[in-house]
Amino acid sequence: MQKKVIVIGAGVAGLSAAFYARRKGYDVTVYEQGTCPGGVSTSWVRRGYTFDGGIHWLVGTSPRFQPFHKRWVETGALQENNQIVYADPVFVFRSGDIVLNLWRDLDRLTKELIGFAPEDRKALLSLRRHVQIIATYVVALQGFKDILKRIFFLPAFVPLLWRLLRTSSAQYIERFKNPYVKEMLTSILNPEQNALSLVGTLVGYVMGDNGFPVGGSRRLADNMERSVLQSGCRILYRTKVEKVCIEGGKVKGVMVNGTLQPADNVIVAMDTCTALRSLFDQPLQEKWAQKLVKGTDSEQCSLLSLGIKKDLSYLPSTLRIHLKEPVQVAGREYTTLWVYHYSNQDGFAPEGCSSLTILFQGDTFDYWKQAQEDGTYQAKKQAFIDEIKRLLVKYLPEVEGCIVVTDLATPVTYERYCNCYRGGYMGIWHEKQNPFHVPVKSRSVRGLHFAGMRTLMSGGMPISVQSGYKAAKSL
Repeated sequence: MQKKVIVIGAGVAGLSAAFYARRKGYDVTVYEQGTCPGGVSTSWVRRGYTFDGGIHWLVGTSPRFQPFHKRWVETGALQENNQIVYADPVFVFRSGDIVLNLWRDLDRLTKELIGFAPEDRKALLSLRRHVQIIATYVVALQGFKDILKRIFFLPAFVPLLWRLLRTSSAQYIERFKNPYVKEMLTSILNPEQNALSLVGTLVGYVMGDNGFPVGGSRRLADNMERSVLQSGCRILYRTKVEKVCIEGGKVKGVMVNGTLQPADNVIVAMDTCTALRSLFDQPLQEKWAQKLVKGTDSEQCSLLSLGIKKDLSYLPSTLRIHLKEPVQVAGREYTTLWVYHYSNQDGFAPEGCSSLTILFQGDTFDYWKQAQEDGTYQAKKQAFIDEIKRLLVKYLPEVEGCIVVTDLATPVTYERYCNCYRGGYMGIWHEKQNPFHVPVKSRSVRGLHFAGMRTLMSGGMPISVQSGYKAAKSL
């Protein structure tokens, strides 16, 4: 008789865990409280416009970035129906008449920025070398030359890695003098992440990775769901797991609608912080679990989505619009609008129209939670929308009178739909913070395994698909 595995959550981690567990011969059932696969890797439709709330760029789109690429291909996430687009420049930074491009070619990027800001020549050449050194060690070896590069850079790699881990992205960027170069670099990712995250992101771009799969988050998730179902797994949507049942230090199954669903193994593939708080009658007596229950910093965002009754395909697919004066929204100050548009993506908007999103990173969970509790949530959402629409028209006057759909997802939205702790879609790996990871296999409860969000710093979709594989491997 096949041993039974229950997977909690049909996000990327859960689908990955289910796929690989089934491949090992287990009888697999996935329980998902929502209505569709993907978790945070999702999109939604409003009046004919599709808004992507998950992927902006994906690590592992290139075969050079193993093992992530291998997992995306094996699970069916990347197929013929979602070929990869590698935008170049990755984004265009605009501040009035100033235009800076984040090119994928490292030499071209360095040359353009030095030409614009010669006072930063030394810092830019240093950044270039840091990207080259880290790149040598994060991509798959493809020949003898790669081995020689690793040997050559080894004396520089270890101390550089140490420095980047001990420095925040914000601190790293402070070495630059030109304010526009600083703002451009700051807008690559959350500056609260450590500097290795910043350099590593640039590595992905210049090494031909970090592409965007056509169809976005939902198509990738649908592809994975199809592979999981074809492998023989079952996925039950609109089905919430109430708790993990444990007896005598061994998993017995899960409780669903007051009924025990027995299993030999349970893989918890939802936000681990949320799971530890809600799925166990007794707290897990493991140090990592006790630490995680106390809380962890979350990478949060508010995502403003706009349906534009105009073709914006002549614009770069990603813009960083620097504001002449900072804007205060949701209790935070923002100096740059992170704008993404999907005019060149089929199915994202009606003919001749454009789907556009603006990402606002930063911890605003308490602001929105308080608004929800005191009854001002909808009014504050509308005030947020109105202010950003005003700014967008100011800096992109071509959209005036063309905004026909608006939708704002806050951290509270992500908490409600994805069960994310404090509405975060991944963690933050701060400087001077030791790497934290969750054991894929519980040390105190036999048959209990973990995958997905919070299991490894700083998280994200590549970590999710890899953690699902590791959880299944540990069965």
